[in-house]
Order: sequence, then structure tokens, then C-alpha cells
Amino acid sequence: TDNNGLNQLGGKFINGRPLPDEVRHKIVHLAQEGVRPCEISRRMKVSHGCVSKILGRFFETGSIKPGVIGGSKPKVATGSVVQNIAAYKLENPTMFAWEIRERLLKDGVCNNETVPSVSSINRLLACSV
Repeated sequence: TDNNGLNQLGGKFINGRPLPDEVRHKIVHLAQEGVRPCEISRRMKVSHGCVSKILGRFFETGSIKPGVIGGSKPKVATGSVVQNIAAYKLENPTMFAWEIRERLLKDGVCNNETVPSVSSINRLLACSV
């Protein structure tokens, strides 16, 4: 059925196309102001699932860019990254994954493109216990 490019909330969309960057920016901006995802969904006329996905990706990667459908993610946890994570954890066993991520950037082990996500770091830590 053709619904003239409107979703159930009355928002414009083109099936199979990512939301425009300005809409993504606005969703992230509202979340940073403390607006709840269900309210963002209503205001922006974007499905709750879509809002959650954009926010989840933003908080994990710092990017508002849409993911590649079916693409494989590049492997960021190279040997030196894994070694550094292990060394940080030995040095400070109570260090959180987000602190490790910041330290990898600060120490120049990684840049914004190559730093592993917090969830990747947590996965590595869970494996190396």
C-alpha cells in the first residue's frame, strides 16, 4: 500500500532510505536535553524503534550516520589495542570501559575512527577474565 511517504505518526519517510542527517541531529539534541525517546518519537514523527536505534548508535559510536545494511564492521580491536586495554586494566582493575575508551584516545593508541565502542571493550574484558 502506498501511503504517500508518511509513517503511522504522520512523518515523512522514503522506504529503505535513512532519515536525513538534520532529523538525526535533532533527535540526538533532544535526547541530550533530557527529552525521553517516546516524546522525541511523537515530536519528530519518527517511530520509537528508529529513535532508539539512532540514539543507541550515537551513544555507542558518537556518530549520527546510518549504518550500512548487511555490511561487516571493521575489526578495531587490533593486537596493540587489546594489549593496551589489558595493561590499563592491570594498572587499574576498577577502570570502566568508557574510561578505557577515553584513555585509548588520550594516549593516542586510537583516534575517533579506530577507537572501539564501549560495548566492544566490555566484550574484550569479559573474554580476558
